[in-house]
Amino acid sequence: MIATDNQAPLLRLGGAFTIERAAELKALLLAEIEQGAPSAVSLEGICEIDCAGLQLLLALRRQLPSVPLTAPSPAVEQLFARVRLTSLLDN
Repeated sequence: MIATDNQAPLLRLGGAFTIERAAELKALLLAEIEQGAPSAVSLEGICEIDCAGLQLLLALRRQLPSVPLTAPSPAVEQLFARVRLTSLLDN
């Protein structure tokens, strides 16, 4: 799930960020980016993430380097710690 907050340009990501949904999520993320850069990207709703989901977040980071990734869910925290990428959350 991808939702934007109408009061603040916050992009909220949620659901499963897995290989099964990678193409769908990529298209949704690209559509959101085309509408304008959010002030932050909330990761609190991501309940499951695998390497394909990680690749999507890395691509998002590459496209929006100054936009912070905030509120990582436990699943995101665990994967980022496992691959030693917690610095991506330090904005």
